[in-house]
Amino acid sequence: MRESILTGRMRERQVVDELLAGMADGGSGALIIRGEPGIGKTALLEYAGSAVEGTLLLSAGGVETEAELPFAGLHQLLRPVMHRLEELPRTQADALRGAMGLGPPSGDRFLLGLAVLTLLTDCAPVLCLIDDAQWLDRSSADALVFAARRLDAEAVALLFAAREDWPAPAGLAELPMARLDPAAAEALLRERAPGLSPQLRERVMGEALGNPLALIEFAKTAAEPQGPDGPRAALPLTRKLHETFHRQVDALPEAVRHLLLLASADDTGDLELILRAVDLSGGPVEAERALESAETAGLVRIDAGLLTFRHPLVRSAVYQGAPFTRRCAAHRALADVLLTYGDAADRRLWHLALAATRSDDAIGTALEGMARRVGGRSGYATAAAAYERAAQLTTDRRLRGRRLSYAAESAVQSGHLGQACDLADRAESLTHDPVLLAGLARVRAAVEFEQGFPLDAGDVLVRSAESIERTDPVRAALMLADAIRNFSFSGAAGRAHDAAGRLSQIEVPPESGLTPLVGAMRALADLLEGGGGGIGAPIHELIAAAHHLPAHRHAERLLAASLALVTAQDRVALELAEPVAEHARSYGMAGLLPHALEIIAEAQLLGGRHLDALVNAAEGYGIGRDIGQLHRFAHLGGVLAWLAAISGDQERCRRLAEAGISYGNEHGVVTSEALGTWALGLLELGAGRVAHAIGHLQAARHPVVAAWCAADLIEAGVRANRTELAERSLPAFMEWARSVRQPWASAMALRCQAMTTRGSAAREYYEAAVEVHERCAQPYQHARTCLAYGEWLRRRRSRAKARIQLRTALRMFEELGARPWAERARAELDAAGEARTDPGVGPWSLHRLTPQELQVVRLAAEGLSNRDIAGRLFLSPKTVAQHLYKAYPKLGVTSRTQLGRLDLGTPTGTGR
Repeated sequence: MRESILTGRMRERQVVDELLAGMADGGSGALIIRGEPGIGKTALLEYAGSAVEGTLLLSAGGVETEAELPFAGLHQLLRPVMHRLEELPRTQADALRGAMGLGPPSGDRFLLGLAVLTLLTDCAPVLCLIDDAQWLDRSSADALVFAARRLDAEAVALLFAAREDWPAPAGLAELPMARLDPAAAEALLRERAPGLSPQLRERVMGEALGNPLALIEFAKTAAEPQGPDGPRAALPLTRKLHETFHRQVDALPEAVRHLLLLASADDTGDLELILRAVDLSGGPVEAERALESAETAGLVRIDAGLLTFRHPLVRSAVYQGAPFTRRCAAHRALADVLLTYGDAADRRLWHLALAATRSDDAIGTALEGMARRVGGRSGYATAAAAYERAAQLTTDRRLRGRRLSYAAESAVQSGHLGQACDLADRAESLTHDPVLLAGLARVRAAVEFEQGFPLDAGDVLVRSAESIERTDPVRAALMLADAIRNFSFSGAAGRAHDAAGRLSQIEVPPESGLTPLVGAMRALADLLEGGGGGIGAPIHELIAAAHHLPAHRHAERLLAASLALVTAQDRVALELAEPVAEHARSYGMAGLLPHALEIIAEAQLLGGRHLDALVNAAEGYGIGRDIGQLHRFAHLGGVLAWLAAISGDQERCRRLAEAGISYGNEHGVVTSEALGTWALGLLELGAGRVAHAIGHLQAARHPVVAAWCAADLIEAGVRANRTELAERSLPAFMEWARSVRQPWASAMALRCQAMTTRGSAAREYYEAAVEVHERCAQPYQHARTCLAYGEWLRRRRSRAKARIQLRTALRMFEELGARPWAERARAELDAAGEARTDPGVGPWSLHRLTPQELQVVRLAAEGLSNRDIAGRLFLSPKTVAQHLYKAYPKLGVTSRTQLGRLDLGTPTGTGR
């Protein structure tokens, strides 16, 4: 019968067949089948399940009435394979146990996604069918989507069926299911209702509008008497279907309707549970008869002890069609039965909460305890719902406000930003507690920041801090420090200055340990205004304090590391951020990793370690995309655009840079915009299009990025014969180089002085720059200096000396994979009288690897197993094996043992 519902669905079957064929060949994939109720999504899932052989089938379905139960979807899906939990790496196994309530909480919510990925890979080949994904609890949906996005070569496929209003997870393929065309609709009716007269068939087709389920159900009642306007004509299609199912249910005996209501209020389909709940109001004989009648009516199906509704709209029609008091009684009956289930305390409590018809402080207190537990297991969406329901059941006004504020905080952590704002509004109306109000302000600021508006987030924090400066100076100082940081993203120098002024007036107790932070944030505000001469000392003080913090104090360490980058202390930034990245890998904290990798990649970029920067930026970019961290995604995209400019990949550079610029413009994030414009300027400079380069480089408006790219602007000005631009830009760059006190920055400043100096006096600056470069490791800037000096020598006909500098530049550019710059060095060598040489292999072979392949081979060369590498890189072991398989021929090796003999560089930030 399901086959007939797929009449006219040849294209949709082909898409599913292609996914299943790829899985049979060892590939993986995920697909969202999207469409309105009754359109055939469930039938297509069942078709997929019947089309595979020798494949493990796992299935789950969202249930509207219990969409907030923690990890209910994962319970359904993974229940048949939970016996394989011991085969997982310890941290992943602990995360799954914690999610299922079988152990203490462990790791963050994205570690759970990695655990799901590893478990499914271990069970491969496996096909997962997830119906009604729009009603999955958020924690299960997050874990499954995270796993789906990181599939590669595991022989795992995930099929989600969802209504059109389910928010589309980025990066997953979609298959929209449209309504049937008239020919397919008529063919379906002729097959399923051959006795309909042409007139009735025409009327059914007009009412069903190409919806397969509506065609079938309306055909059953087509001969019923019609009202004057046709009873269904003015109703939306879903409502028409609801009414159709209501009439079918209402025609059944009371005992059958009661059983169906209990089944619709339960999310598990556990037949024993449902029948025991029926027994409470009747008896076993009556329960069995009711079950038989429901199955005979075609409304439910029974298989292996599970009861499933024929269609989700049947469940919805049963539940929504019952009076409120009867729905409450059904939940109460299920709660009574669950009292005897040892591992169902949270489910029982949720049913009691849904059964409550008035305030109940005991249930409210129990729900708050449940919210704390599931929040500790990263079930933030469930925690938000539990806190909110607890507030609804609470009689005390102040306690109700507190629980709503907790719900708002949990909603932010779950990513439900609209819900968080609504909860914050309701909580604010119930409390005058300044501490709670400050917490709600931080919720609003977090929402603004996550939605990509750091300027608005900073304003919210400043307003709230003003109200608690005297009563809670420590909290106020922290909020103002966060505000300055938000303003720095937006380049809002004036607002940062005002916030720093207020911060200076707060008397922070010495025992709070905030003195270094306060000083550093004031210095950052000064830098944004164009100062910065005295920024070094307060930031050094914060860095010194942060060095003594353990890795799990990640917020303080990463803040100090980001401020170290402001003063170009690339090595210090690495020292602070790398332990945080290692901690994040060890504990599976994917939500933290992109931030740490962003700082590591930028530090490596400043230090000229481009290959390492590419590896870490690419990983952070991928994870940030997969988990929806838009700020990290855009910022790391700018880093990757810069690296693409160096390598000469124009298409990739422009795509990434323009995405970052667009994001920055739309959200007022000047840092993302500035990184993108710098990348475009560097791309043009490397290609010799200096006029275009100047336009981009002058548009990098953020003071930190402007300082980083000033040497490029000076060089572009010199090459474009715009000496006034170069000379005007030089003093500020010289001041920046003096303030950061980095040898490589000093060498760059000397190069810029040489390029802007007329006559033979430039030689002294070039010689000094080369000498300083030789004492420090910054190969890219060293090569740039040698190239510029070689060009200068050649123009003065010192060809032999020019060739020495140009050879050095060429070698370094080739090792870095900086192709446009290497071509310029070769052209200069040609002009200096040296024949063009083949770049050969050697260092170039590393650049033939993708960033992830390089990551994998480095860790494999250190002796880590595929499983260990997978855990550190948030991949599946089979994906790791696939990367090694692809990397071996690029490196000219045939085995893991041979990797240890290669010079693969020194990885940092890669989980070493």
